[in-house]
Amino acid sequence: MSLLKPTSHLLFYSFVFGGTTFYSYVASPIAFKVLEKEQFSKLQNRVFPYFFQLQSFSPVILALSSPVTLTTGSLIALTSASVAGLTNLCILLPWTRKVKEERKDVARKYKDDKEKIEEMDAPLRKEFGKSHGLSLLFNLANALSILTYGVYLTKGLLKYVPK
Repeated sequence: MSLLKPTSHLLFYSFVFGGTTFYSYVASPIAFKVLEKEQFSKLQNRVFPYFFQLQSFSPVILALSSPVTLTTGSLIALTSASVAGLTNLCILLPWTRKVKEERKDVARKYKDDKEKIEEMDAPLRKEFGKSHGLSLLFNLANALSILTYGVYLTKGLLKYVPK
């Protein structure tokens, strides 16, 4: 086996898994703590479309470029990762953005009536919590699926290690 294909595949896998887990569990929580709410929101609005595209399409690239024969387990892991990314990209991201815009509209419309803002915003906060919670769940599913693929990949590559 030429070393080019497994090496490039491992580098891409490392980028995908490392990038997803680092942004999700290190960079994003730090940004949340350090940035003001509006700045954090702007950052996430810019990053998330690309982030979810990476989660959606990189499993396909991994499947097509695998240097080892894909097993049922590895295909399930990559399919699960892609579905989780697509769910975030196509369903949860638009839903979350819509709710955030509705909350901004309520704040603008009733800026002088704090009670009305609270009354109108309470169900929107609850809806945002649902969409955000589901997004976190699908993000975790993506990361765990990519990790699972890494285990299958390692098993496949270990066959080529001299004994």
